[in-house]
Amino acid sequence: MGKIFRTKETEALYTKEKNNGGLKECPLCNEPSIKEWNHWKIIKNKFPYDLIAKDHDMLVSKRHVGEEDLTQEEFEEMLLIKKEYIHSNYGYMFEPMMRNKSIPDHFHTHLINEKEILV
Repeated sequence: MGKIFRTKETEALYTKEKNNGGLKECPLCNEPSIKEWNHWKIIKNKFPYDLIAKDHDMLVSKRHVGEEDLTQEEFEEMLLIKKEYIHSNYGYMFEPMMRNKSIPDHFHTHLINEKEILV
């Protein structure tokens, strides 16, 4: 999936880290946040979709859980964050389907501001 959206250089860094076991422990749990709420944080994506994204952050649950294990309170707060923050600060909220997720056990969505591409 990332190959479609990453430059060759960023994809090579991602593949190297993945092959060296860098994604075995959850890389989302300990990433510093750039914004936080009770149940969620926004972090920079270490391997952004830099072919298409000018900015590429991620909304990450503070608990290490999959989507099916989010509480009602967490889900409601995510909807509020989407309405009150994400809509004003990002162009896209992007979530790969399970078969394309590199970290399927920790729910997160991608927050993207697209690059301006001149054709």
